[in-house]
Amino acid sequence: MATISLKNVKKSFGAVEVIHDVSLDVEHGEFLALVGPSGCGKSTLLRMLAGLEAVTAGDIMIAGNKVNDLSPRERNIAMVFQSYALYPHMTVRQNMSFNLRLSRTPKVEQKKRVNEAARMLGLENLLDRKPANLSGGQRQRVAMGRAVVRHPEVFLFDEPLSNLDAKLRVQMRAEIKALHQKVRTTSVYVTHDQIEAMTLADRIVVLNGGIIEQVGRPLDLYRQPANLFVAGFIGSPAMNFIDAEIVQKDDAVIGHCIDGNDVVLPATYAKNAGQTVTLGFRPEDFALGEGSIQGRVVMVEPTGAQTLVSVSTGPADQPFLAVVDAADEFDIDEAVTAYIPPEKVHVFDAKSGRRL
Repeated sequence: MATISLKNVKKSFGAVEVIHDVSLDVEHGEFLALVGPSGCGKSTLLRMLAGLEAVTAGDIMIAGNKVNDLSPRERNIAMVFQSYALYPHMTVRQNMSFNLRLSRTPKVEQKKRVNEAARMLGLENLLDRKPANLSGGQRQRVAMGRAVVRHPEVFLFDEPLSNLDAKLRVQMRAEIKALHQKVRTTSVYVTHDQIEAMTLADRIVVLNGGIIEQVGRPLDLYRQPANLFVAGFIGSPAMNFIDAEIVQKDDAVIGHCIDGNDVVLPATYAKNAGQTVTLGFRPEDFALGEGSIQGRVVMVEPTGAQTLVSVSTGPADQPFLAVVDAADEFDIDEAVTAYIPPEKVHVFDAKSGRRL
């Protein structure tokens, strides 16, 4: 296992800087996920870790050693790509042992490592098949096995589940997590899917435009997003937002919203009276059938155990999304009331977007 340290790392393509002064530490044995929208720089950062892209400025350290000028092979890392990149003319066994053969690992050791990885990944009965005779999930497990047999210090995953269907992605997420729990190798995982990041990672790095917006444990990012970007990116369905002004009304602190509704806030926000803010609340915290917020139902989307209900409020016609139990039935254009617990309201400065 190894630690990873990025120190003031920058990457430019010509005059365009895509990674802006990133510093980050990954502990040994940690599973770290890099998430963000397309073009945020997460894959570029991973490729620099792997040695596939040169660093414009700054240092990359693996196991305490500076690796800026080392080739990918010299960094003792293993990478699992979005494409399986298997040799079609080779069997599973041959694909998994390919790098071991190149490094002239003794045949007895090759066989031992391949068999260990095959047992770990449920590939024992597939070792003599070729990739054409495997499913997508099986091919991805072979690609993972090829990485495991090398006994690397660091695993790098570049959106390895993107080519799989929804059901298989769930299965493979569980297998990747189980693999990490067994080998405890330091891992960096790139994905645009925040659900993957939430379920797999010990910590998540949220990137936006080549800048780190927030680093933290999955539930910390969910419960305490540092700014509007993180609040809107982490969580599914996404957080609801509405502009408001904080006012003191009698003994209560109120967020007076642009749609005319009032949202009760924790008393700690009394110091922000008169400030223009953006209020955020998660669909699962927006309770229908109680409270003083007035609205009407504009969309009902059953998903099985739960139903998504879109509610329009006030003259601003501001739509909100609520997650309700499937047993609760609502009709289009039905008038409803709603309530948001004060402790569940997220308050952000309207100008900077930072959490207050």
